[in-house]
Amino acid sequence: MGSGRPPFEPRRVIFIGTEGRSDRSFVQLLRHCCDEAGLHVHVRVEPGSGGGSVAVVRAAARSLKRFGREDISAKVVLLDRDRVTRNEKEGHDAQAEAAKAHLEIIFQKPNLEGVLLRLYEGHESRRVQASDTKRELQKLWRDYDKSSLTAEQLSQRFTVSDVRRAAKHDRQLRRLLEILGL
Repeated sequence: MGSGRPPFEPRRVIFIGTEGRSDRSFVQLLRHCCDEAGLHVHVRVEPGSGGGSVAVVRAAARSLKRFGREDISAKVVLLDRDRVTRNEKEGHDAQAEAAKAHLEIIFQKPNLEGVLLRLYEGHESRRVQASDTKRELQKLWRDYDKSSLTAEQLSQRFTVSDVRRAAKHDRQLRRLLEILGL
């Protein structure tokens, strides 16, 4: 007879490749939001070491191969939209690289700072030029420093409701939340 325990339901595994540590911290915030929401999901985040958008996609593809699991629900790479545009002008095609690796690209518009800016209440629909995002974000978060950004800092500042509110005005963030089940 049964042990009285409910059947074990394996966690959905979601792979997310990122450009670097700050983007990884953002994904860890999203992982924290998934935990708070009680979602049965394992978010595997793999930061690259920067570089152009094609290099980030290739690093994510290599990490995915090392990970080597067939039961991954979603395979995603986060890219700053402004960098992709700049790289495309130089003849580099991150979309083609992502397609080869079966990775879905989620664009941060125009970059991570732009997304973080929109997490603030009242700023959800703001569109700021890439060159201005850091300065505009620092008006709200005086000691913001991308190079030392941690998931803990983000989770102390933002909640799942902030992320969901911003996603109503950002199709790409909304897609990422859909993938995660948020």
